[in-house]
Amino acid sequence: TPAISPSRSILRSNSSNFGIRGVRHLFGSVNAVFQVESSVGADGGASNLAGRDTFLGLSGSYGSLLYGGNIDSPYKRGVQGKDPFFATGIATQKGILGSPGFNVTSVNAVSGSTVGGNAAGAQQQNAGFDTRLNNLVMYRSPVFAGFSGELAYGMNEQKTTTGIKPSVISAVARYDRGPWFASYAYEEREDVFALNSLQTLVPGSGTTGALFVPPAGATSKDSANKIGVGYKLFSSTDLLLVWENLKYTTSVGAVREYERDAWVGSVNHRMGRHHAIVSYGKAEAGSCSLPAGTACSTKGLGAEQWALGYVYDLDASTWIYAFWTQIRNEEAAAYNFGVS
Repeated sequence: TPAISPSRSILRSNSSNFGIRGVRHLFGSVNAVFQVESSVGADGGASNLAGRDTFLGLSGSYGSLLYGGNIDSPYKRGVQGKDPFFATGIATQKGILGSPGFNVTSVNAVSGSTVGGNAAGAQQQNAGFDTRLNNLVMYRSPVFAGFSGELAYGMNEQKTTTGIKPSVISAVARYDRGPWFASYAYEEREDVFALNSLQTLVPGSGTTGALFVPPAGATSKDSANKIGVGYKLFSSTDLLLVWENLKYTTSVGAVREYERDAWVGSVNHRMGRHHAIVSYGKAEAGSCSLPAGTACSTKGLGAEQWALGYVYDLDASTWIYAFWTQIRNEEAAAYNFGVS
């Protein structure tokens, strides 16, 4: 029986961050670049140093070559720059996008190339695809006539003597010119065993079980595909439509495969200094399969999210806003706000 939680009031700093970045010229068109981004617990929560998008690298006319930890993956960057809710806070489209449900939310740092984490809760978050990845080397191309791309590889530092070889590949191709925007993002993770972690969630309780330890010789593959299309109408209205598919497979455990599709659409209309925003997202219940070919049901694993927003431009660098959002989970689902 699902646990009944009392209603409560919560104060959050939303996504309060502090960062520094720098550029040092080396030779020709080549520069050394760095960025250190940290979250600030303005509500009394924990703050951390370099816990967000942090990297070191080289940039020039050929693009940028970066490495770091807690670095935004190409997959994450696929459409987040077009999220009308600034890709943060309770109304962000990440409540649906990047999450399979199961209490998986947008987090500051996920070791996409690590088996699990140091606790069951951290391991659970490895199933999400709206992530910053650790131990990552990334190439970002320059922009050619509106076209650009990014490619990243997460090192297999967690390779074991028992045949577990976790790694991650992430990529995005993007077009952004004139009124049109389009992007395709893909990410693949080997031996992260996200599906086994998802199965530790107790439906209706929000709690996870013990840390999953893969047996020798086990394998897993998790993948994500995301397509975004945007159009600016009459120079005042931004339209965005995103489709996403998440798929999880494993060679061990009671469930061997889970797959779900999701859709998110939004309209952002500007009237002088005023913006009116509406967004709707829907995650399908998906499908699953068992090792013995017996019946497998995903009934009740779907969810939908509505969000409304108003933004006022005080000046070129300062906006104030008010957002309202609601996530409606089906009886077995556990989608949550993307941030906060």
